[in-house]
Amino acid sequence: MSYHSSSSSSSSSSSSSSTGTTTGNASSKVSSTDMAKPTGEPTHEMADGSIHVGPVHPRDTVTKQKSDTATANTIEWLDNNTEDRNRHSPSTPHLNSPHASLESLVFQALRRYGDMHPGTVDGEVMMMFVEFANMVIEDLRSHPYWDNIEMDFYTHPQEIRKVPDSIMVQGLLYHYSVQQQSSKVEAYGPMYFKGMNRVLYNRKFGNAPIEMSPWDRGVGNRPSGVKSYDTSRGN
Repeated sequence: MSYHSSSSSSSSSSSSSSTGTTTGNASSKVSSTDMAKPTGEPTHEMADGSIHVGPVHPRDTVTKQKSDTATANTIEWLDNNTEDRNRHSPSTPHLNSPHASLESLVFQALRRYGDMHPGTVDGEVMMMFVEFANMVIEDLRSHPYWDNIEMDFYTHPQEIRKVPDSIMVQGLLYHYSVQQQSSKVEAYGPMYFKGMNRVLYNRKFGNAPIEMSPWDRGVGNRPSGVKSYDTSRGN
């Protein structure tokens, strides 16, 4: 699959009359599918030739074919693009960076946890959070919606990894609450795993309805075996 990017332009026109001269700007209306893709994500081409962002169309029903296509296109894009996606970090958007440094995410997690002032954290505690962050990376590597299994671990708090900031912050909160043996783990645990599933699923497939087919049925909804299942058999 090839990936495309194009830009839109606006035109201005001026008009004059016998009584005076007036100048006005008229922006040409351009379809959003023709605009440059600010997120730098993989794109796909529709049957009419228009280009849409995402490895597959987000409104198509999720089938096995869509799953295979999304995985193949995402991996191809990861292999062909080594630069960060041009998306502001949700944690530090003022830095104009796709992802925040681990140190910024640790301070954000500590502010949410609420047991200490983030400014009082020493180096030993910060290195403990490096361990927690690497545990989050391990969780991502084993997740069925995560494709970038070659991402390396953190070695320093100032480093940046291509992990959604929301997932990393929730993961840090979860692992820290486990280490503290705090009752907050009852809230942070489901928040972490549910948030990881939701964010990764949306990044890969979009938000379309899910279509499922039973494995014991063949073409035309006929049983795939020699004979139909008999409930009287008891097994």
